Amino acid sequence: MIPVLAVSGFKKSGKTTLCRELAACFQEVGVRVGFVKRTHEPSVRCGGTDTGLLLEAGVPIVLWAPDGLQAENREEQPELDWMVERFMPGVDLVLLEGGKSLSLPRVWVGNPEECPAEVKGILAWFGAFPPAGRIPSFRPGQEKDLAAYLLDRLLGKRQSPSVSLHVDGRKIPLKPYLERFLGQAILGMIRSLKGTQGRDISIHIRN
Repeated sequence: MIPVLAVSGFKKSGKTTLCRELAACFQEVGVRVGFVKRTHEPSVRCGGTDTGLLLEAGVPIVLWAPDGLQAENREEQPELDWMVERFMPGVDLVLLEGGKSLSLPRVWVGNPEECPAEVKGILAWFGAFPPAGRIPSFRPGQEKDLAAYLLDRLLGKRQSPSVSLHVDGRKIPLKPYLERFLGQAILGMIRSLKGTQGRDISIHIRN
């Protein structure tokens, strides 16, 4: 099952900004990330058209345009796992903005003292506030540290690729962090190519 991390907080707390920062950090190390925005506002935009009539009749719609796809469905409460597996089957991790009421691991964006008692599953606090309890706190400017912590908690059991670097036939020692970074970054770039899964891959570069 693809792990989903909620980024929760009150309105205008900085959830979208943090999602953007975390997504960039994840992509930097080769982690394929998806994004779901949880909202209580109506989002289906086909009303008043022939397409809207199909939606009202219970027919799921995919808008296929030159700049991408947009899926729309009038089902009132689709299952999160169903959405992720159907629309994001190739990702390693999904960021969900919002979702305070959902049973998910999460980062709370904002003052820990103002977090509602019913919000569960908090892995970390984020914001310019004093630390609270045993849950680790991260401040603006520490997004990379937060991303590394979250990857360890959510994907830590995933085996890291083994990487070796040779220059003119001589093996260059790599620190563990650099070996992991190179392996995940390279795999992130070539994973979509057929015949690469679980294989021994060699890349030769001449400059």
